[in-house]
Amino acid sequence: MAASGWLYYCTYTDDVNISLQQLRQTVFDRREFTLPGDVIDGTDAATLAKSAPPTSDLQKLLKISQELDQALKGLGFDTADSEQQTRDVGRLLEQVDKKGFVFAAREALESSSTPPATIDELIAQCAEAGTHSILDIQQISPTPQSGAATALSDDQLQTLFGTIQPTRDMIQSAEQSGKLHTHCERWRAVFLTVYEAGQPVEYVFVGVSGD
Repeated sequence: MAASGWLYYCTYTDDVNISLQQLRQTVFDRREFTLPGDVIDGTDAATLAKSAPPTSDLQKLLKISQELDQALKGLGFDTADSEQQTRDVGRLLEQVDKKGFVFAAREALESSSTPPATIDELIAQCAEAGTHSILDIQQISPTPQSGAATALSDDQLQTLFGTIQPTRDMIQSAEQSGKLHTHCERWRAVFLTVYEAGQPVEYVFVGVSGD
């Protein structure tokens, strides 16, 4: 699945980080994010079959994992979690041999798709795939960095809107033209304040995330 571009408006407060965290909780509560199983459900069997790795490669991965578990266990490491993951891979391969990759992949995701109770659980469950939402952005940062939102500068605002106090209409126009997302790299976001009659009324967060 490709990365997703997104945009959210939220309540203005004196502390933008508070507004961000309130927004993230709202998005989580509304279930406005993508789980790995959602991608499988929305993909046809033919496409999934084409993306399947060769069974021989999976067998090699399983053997390496088994050998690594044994080696680490011999050195005294706690390998309980890794051994469980190795067994899961083994069961997946058994299903691939019996029923094919598409069925096995869907069955594995269904069995592991326990609804997350918290945002942290969701982030861990999605791992490198991300949530394709503002939930992938965890903090405010003065400089661009992964997992953070950075304020657009006055110069950037002037270039985009001809003012440092843009209205929602101006922002919607910039969104429709695609200009806003040109300021976003994957796994990062930008934010700006929305004004009405010269007064701040909202924040808007714009970003790109997910694999």
